[in-house]
Amino acid sequence: MPPIHTKKWFPFVFLVMIFFISSCSHEKPVEIVEFSPSDYKVQFFSDKSDLELEDEYLSAILDLKNSYPSLINKIELKETSVSAIKADSITETPALVITKDGQTITKLSGQTSKSDVLSELKKIVDAEKAL
Repeated sequence: MPPIHTKKWFPFVFLVMIFFISSCSHEKPVEIVEFSPSDYKVQFFSDKSDLELEDEYLSAILDLKNSYPSLINKIELKETSVSAIKADSITETPALVITKDGQTITKLSGQTSKSDVLSELKKIVDAEKAL
């Protein structure tokens, strides 16, 4: 039986261990679409796991932007981690969070229709018109 040369196997075993360790701790990124009409802050969280469901939220945001272009003049796209959004009490995606003065006004997540999302977003517009 020929001797086993551990020096030849060491780089391979080392690379496999590194790959395994890094794949276990890798978090799926979460994208945040954010805009701030007046005193409000609207954030949409997506991990792209259910594009059809996320489309309901995004379609509502685009409809609001098309109806009120002056209200939503700057939309930002950010990226974060799952653990970071869980710290903000967001347990599932997609999710839409509306805050005012640091207080959460509305939080929608999971299976939600476009009309329900748009209804919540229009409450911001109605509040602005009332001022």
